[in-house]
Amino acid sequence: MQTLSFEPLIPPALWVTLLILTAGLLVAYGLKRPTRIPLARWTAALALTALGAALVLLVLLNPTWVQQVPPPAGKPLLTLLVDTSGSMATPDTDRGTPRVQVAAQSAAALARDLADQFEVRAFTFDALLAPAAPDELSARNADGPLTDLAAALRGGLAPDRPQGQALALLSDGIHNAGDTRDVLDAARLADGLAAPVYTLTVGGQQDVRDVALSFASAQELASVRQTVPVRVVVRQRGFAGATVTVTLRHADAEVGRQEVVLSEASPAEVRFDVQQEQPGLYRYEAAVAPLTEEVTRVNNTGTFVLRVVDRPIRVLLLEGKPYWDPKFLMRTLASDPLIELHSIVRLTDRRLMERTLRRPETQPTTADTTAPATQPGDTRQENWRIADSAAEALTGEQALRDTQIIVLGRDAEAFLTEPVLARLRDWIARDGGALVCYRGSPVTQVSQQLAQLLPVRWAPARESRFHPRWTERGRELGWLPQSGAAAAGVFSRLPTLATVTRVERPKPLAVVLAAAASTASDEEAPAVTYQPYGAGRVVVIEGAGMWRWAFLAPQYHAQDDVYADLWHSLLRWLVSSTGLLPGQTMSLRSDKVTFGTTENCSATLLLRDAAAGQVPTVELTGDALPTPQTVTPVPLGDEPDTYRVPFGKLPDGRYQARIVAEGNDVAWQTTFDVRSLLEEQLDVRARPDIMERIAADSGGAVLGPSAASEIATHFRAHLARSRPPRVTRITAWDRWWLLTTVLALWTVAWGLRRSGGLI
Repeated sequence: MQTLSFEPLIPPALWVTLLILTAGLLVAYGLKRPTRIPLARWTAALALTALGAALVLLVLLNPTWVQQVPPPAGKPLLTLLVDTSGSMATPDTDRGTPRVQVAAQSAAALARDLADQFEVRAFTFDALLAPAAPDELSARNADGPLTDLAAALRGGLAPDRPQGQALALLSDGIHNAGDTRDVLDAARLADGLAAPVYTLTVGGQQDVRDVALSFASAQELASVRQTVPVRVVVRQRGFAGATVTVTLRHADAEVGRQEVVLSEASPAEVRFDVQQEQPGLYRYEAAVAPLTEEVTRVNNTGTFVLRVVDRPIRVLLLEGKPYWDPKFLMRTLASDPLIELHSIVRLTDRRLMERTLRRPETQPTTADTTAPATQPGDTRQENWRIADSAAEALTGEQALRDTQIIVLGRDAEAFLTEPVLARLRDWIARDGGALVCYRGSPVTQVSQQLAQLLPVRWAPARESRFHPRWTERGRELGWLPQSGAAAAGVFSRLPTLATVTRVERPKPLAVVLAAAASTASDEEAPAVTYQPYGAGRVVVIEGAGMWRWAFLAPQYHAQDDVYADLWHSLLRWLVSSTGLLPGQTMSLRSDKVTFGTTENCSATLLLRDAAAGQVPTVELTGDALPTPQTVTPVPLGDEPDTYRVPFGKLPDGRYQARIVAEGNDVAWQTTFDVRSLLEEQLDVRARPDIMERIAADSGGAVLGPSAASEIATHFRAHLARSRPPRVTRITAWDRWWLLTTVLALWTVAWGLRRSGGLI
């Protein structure tokens, strides 16, 4: 069907003016007919000229023929997504049947009722997406190990469907295969493709009864004979007030036993102190006595790995002025028996205080070293001297060779000369060193060389005070022994920090571990940020005044250990997650302490100068393996001297891996566990809130009892909004015959006038 509309190319007033002017000129011209021209010829010429002018004026009105384009042939696509994960086996529906049966029956009814309006296809999903026939859904079992709603939504989208498409998600809304933000991103992707998601939540708010055991930190690095606290966290579901017994064992011998009362408000925590006399890799297993009516007992045990080394963590602390912050930081680091500390504090331009705290066997012999100051019960010795060069400790031939971590304070311009920055860059990138700027920007004006190393950029700002707040990535690291809500709000119960700069933005590869919550506004900025740099890492901690955390007033007594725990965990994380220690030629590290049976287990092999020799193989042994397996490491991307050791998917059990080489070094071996994932058994509370967000963010709707009619009605309205009728528009300028007619009329008029002798 065609319709004609006018869309003038010029303003209407101008067009009317042209019409009047044209008509006036034609009338005036017509009244002056020469006597030698016959009236009929003159009238014909004048009519043809007027008709041509009229056609030109008509074209200026831009007459447009509008014709509706028929929609693409075929039906829109409806994709049914039916959840078959383990939680869908819960029989808590109104009919007392498992959730998956209700979802399968609802999906079959939708396919039947909407077959005349949609092309229907069906998928089942848990951790993976699998096609299925709608009438076969009821035969599928709900036994999937995980629920990945994000992958299901993305996999259900058709890349190109001109007729339109929609998704129907039938699930309990539980997502345990990643962050919920991934699900909402997938829903927004569906909205971008004009594919609304209609959700039907199956299941109720049923709880299970369970006791679960975990560790505040699943692995720890310690020196020989160092006492290490093993913090065991016990969580409960449905057993508030019950008393359970927690035991810790090593090599089939009981290390300790404690009783704890389970609380509704927060997880219970038990602490055991352990130590070892020799370097090595030690596995401890904690267990909580099972209670009746527990849904599973797999999570009643946990593994803690203690790596004992005879090499210290060597830390170099550089400070531009004698502030309170470095004083308390040096005291805290000196209390850690695994750390050898070398500090340099600039007093004046030509006067610097050097202080070294190290083990007696590594004590340097220098002429200007004072007698060692030994603390009672401390086997380390303290040396100090006055130096006159700030850059001397960083530019010598042996500089930084034995140092793993540099902690940089404020006003460090005297230390960071151009040669020092060049040496520092190579030390981080090639030697795997770690740089920590622990009070924001280390210099007043950041040079280009230094800016390349740092994960953030600063801008001057008014002094402000703030409380740090863990981000989700920061909580995952478990630097503090607190867990859950206690870890989330631990900084809010400590004195505020101060800053006179503002972080403009982190760099693309930077990871924010804590954000600064200002006391004066709701804006947040990065407070703890790190980024990898070659083989090493750079960490920036914002805010001055952290020394107050080490010197707390009586009202903060419950947080006395936060300052020391934070620094000890940070330094161990930097050492254990970067390159080789001084003197090490290779190291093997498991990527996790506990893997799931559905995960690919792996480890990382680090070599020093791998190109100079052959890459060793790795031997894997375990309870579930009949014979040891030999695995060949593969290069990890473009990273030099770094290899990935793929073990693949393994059954439940304990496993040990070691580098096949002559000798025996604690760094050459690692250990890990493989366990069945329990999320689908423990978390069975339906999440209608997530399903509602999916529907809202995708432009869909939450389905009610009349699901089929609701989808049909809503989808028609959706098509009307998102896909309005398409039309083709042809203007008069595109009609060749119209312009040809104008030219023909004027040509004939010209011919008549010429034949009458007027031209």
